[in-house]
Amino acid sequence: MPKAFTEQEKQIITARLLEQGEKQFSLYGLRKTNIEEIARAAGISKGAFYLFFESKEDLFMDVVEGIEERVRKELMEAVDLPGPSSRARLYSVFKKAVELFNSLPILHYLSGGDFELLFRRMPAKKMQDHLSNDRAFFDALIARCENTGIPIRVSADRIVSLFYPLVMSILHTEDAPQGMLGGNLDILLELIAAYCVGEVEIQLQNPEQPVNN
Repeated sequence: MPKAFTEQEKQIITARLLEQGEKQFSLYGLRKTNIEEIARAAGISKGAFYLFFESKEDLFMDVVEGIEERVRKELMEAVDLPGPSSRARLYSVFKKAVELFNSLPILHYLSGGDFELLFRRMPAKKMQDHLSNDRAFFDALIARCENTGIPIRVSADRIVSLFYPLVMSILHTEDAPQGMLGGNLDILLELIAAYCVGEVEIQLQNPEQPVNN
């Protein structure tokens, strides 16, 4: 039987598990990370691990949430930076987001089989809470932009729908043909920024509607 821990010990051990979890998940991903090794590195037994987290996936989600909190903080601070125009400032925020995603190996694992495993094994409520946090952040980011003089002319859902597939492409860069994005990434970010601040209008064409010549 795992021993009982004091509240102070629980706080210390939880912090250690999160720290060691981030290290192991960043190196090996979710599928290949071993609970016993994380527990040993945190100074507890494998059995005691389950006093703190229900599963490896549960720990992974909390680690990702902590990482995303740091990313969100940096992006919020990037909104406040000066620039020659609203579009240029928003472009810098998007560019910062891409750089942060690229610098965090654990997020790259989310784009592959690890995400499918996580989605299958995580309780629906916890996954929904994570998605709700993401949406709340985008709403807060838009509000921060508008409060600092960057007018956002599109909804949070539209920004996500534009930015998410781009991020997924970046995370899959190693699987894509060499140079697929290349220098086009900056152009795409510029176009999305211009669209978000209302400098570019997009009219989607109905493929069934004939084009007038």
